[in-house]
Amino acid sequence: MKNFLSKYVFNLANLFFVLTLLCFLLPSKYAAEMRIGLKSPLVFGIVLVLVEIRFLFSLRNKSKARAAKDITFFVFVVAFVWELVVSRLNLFPYVFVPALENVFYVFVQDYALIVTGFFSSMYLLLVGMTTSIVIAVILGTLVGWNPRLTKAIYPIAKAVSTVPPLIYTPYVVLIMPTFRMASIFVIFLTNFWSTFMGAINNTAFVEKRIINSARVLNLSTPVILFKVIIPFNLPRIINGLPIHLASALMTLTAAEMLGADSGMGFYVRMSLNFANYTKAISGIFFIGLVVTALNAVINFAKKRLIKWSY
Repeated sequence: MKNFLSKYVFNLANLFFVLTLLCFLLPSKYAAEMRIGLKSPLVFGIVLVLVEIRFLFSLRNKSKARAAKDITFFVFVVAFVWELVVSRLNLFPYVFVPALENVFYVFVQDYALIVTGFFSSMYLLLVGMTTSIVIAVILGTLVGWNPRLTKAIYPIAKAVSTVPPLIYTPYVVLIMPTFRMASIFVIFLTNFWSTFMGAINNTAFVEKRIINSARVLNLSTPVILFKVIIPFNLPRIINGLPIHLASALMTLTAAEMLGADSGMGFYVRMSLNFANYTKAISGIFFIGLVVTALNAVINFAKKRLIKWSY
């Protein structure tokens, strides 16, 4: 019992979780003095409880318990300070620093618009990243297999890849016939060059004994490339997906803020255009949540689909 309490109950993360909930009982200057008032804390409270439940489940894994405590402690400290300073004491301009109750209540008010924007962004992200990674891995493997092509093409790819995608995003959005094509193309370019160069390097790093073993079996070059080298490099490819995902989502959000009529970036842009910083912060929180969830899906897929490593 003592071990259970020390592990699951008595820690700093749970302390600030309780303190944040207790803030709901304090009188609010924000609600009394601000014209827009303070929304119901129900949604914010549900979010806190979900974070706490996720935290308790994380404690079951001894190897991740310390990191879970540190991360959750930081989250609850920020929530507690924000709730106390803004929602209760109203020490900051409410227009620029809204109460967390109001921020999370937006998910109830604009539920349909946020969900529609999510699916719109995910479609563009999925198509752009999938085509980019598949084509880059295939072409990079072919180039990496041929030393002459590697020496000729790799320096060019390295030079082109140094140009940040955000620089040419406005131009691509301007010249493409539709915003959807422009977004897919920008996401494609965002991930293509780095994945392409990685595939070239991965092909060169494949152990010679593996290739020699394949040749002893009299396998053709296409079979060696697509049945040996690419599967051998899948762990490296998947390990790079979180970085590619963050870059693609950043570029997509920037593109949506320029010319879209739906999407997560569009929602933030429209909120900022109308100086509705409560909705803008809600959109930013939602984008962060989406990135976290997608990274979790990638890690899950890696554990389930890739059984080999090196």
